[in-house]
Amino acid sequence: MAAETSPDAYLPVSIVLFKLHLEFLWEKLSSIFSSSPPPPSTTTTTNEERSTIDFNSSWDLYLMAALLGLIGALYTMRRQRVALRQQPPVQAPVQ
Repeated sequence: MAAETSPDAYLPVSIVLFKLHLEFLWEKLSSIFSSSPPPPSTTTTTNEERSTIDFNSSWDLYLMAALLGLIGALYTMRRQRVALRQQPPVQAPVQ
């Protein structure tokens, strides 16, 4: 709804929705792969405390790092393609 009322809110809303989809996927995958019951313990723990990766505190840093890596990979591939185009074609030896 915020994205519909203000065009400036479109990007932040999209990022938050992407984060929510990733969290839902993470919970679904963790529930699939940890279908065995947890070992008995004297203290009670929640699912958030048992999680090995905490995306809630710094999810934006992970997203920025992934985007920076993607930009770097695309930049490298583009430079390699341009360098290959600038090289003269290799000619076969004349006999």
